[in-house]
Amino acid sequence: MTAPKAVLRRRPGDPVPDLVAFLAFHAGLRRDFGRLADALAACDPADAPRRALIDEHLALLLRALHHHHVIEDEEIWPLLRTLAPGAGDVMDRLHAEHREMDAVVGRLSAVGRSTGEQVDDLRLMHRLVGDHLDLEEHGMVPLIREHVAADWWEGASRRATSGYGRDLPMVAAWTVDAAGPDQRERLVAATPVILRVLYRLSWRRAYECRAAQVFG
Repeated sequence: MTAPKAVLRRRPGDPVPDLVAFLAFHAGLRRDFGRLADALAACDPADAPRRALIDEHLALLLRALHHHHVIEDEEIWPLLRTLAPGAGDVMDRLHAEHREMDAVVGRLSAVGRSTGEQVDDLRLMHRLVGDHLDLEEHGMVPLIREHVAADWWEGASRRATSGYGRDLPMVAAWTVDAAGPDQRERLVAATPVILRVLYRLSWRRAYECRAAQVFG
């Protein structure tokens, strides 16, 4: 955020930021809270191993969501406030919705709750995330494409990727899985070679095994 504004702002004729990974991540968020609610509601109370896997996948999803929101709140929205100040009201609303979702995340992360309480909050999160992403994709994605320099966006994407730490293999494979068929090849092709090799050799297989166990 200390670079000159000319480096941050997209000029006419410059490349448009590549948002394929950003939007594929959104697709995963739109999908998985709802299907986690269905999986948990259908889980046999005596099936402790499957319940543990559902809880593990939920914890991964909540960590990924939190990290995504931090990147937006600390990097993307502050930049857009500078480049597109007229959208400040929308960004204020998005920030408030992050806080609203944080309250549900806190409940979903708590121990000792009943299955019914968890299912209800997963369904609530599914609705909140869907409405939030509708606003973000209609209100902010066009502004990112119009105003943000592609190089800045690429750097922010690299920082976001590195921030997943040990969760990266599962989050990366989950994101590719959530991408549409037309996006998937672009997403894999844009990935650094070493990560692409790891994805094809092990990450995809590990994710698909997890998804089969969690969702059936």
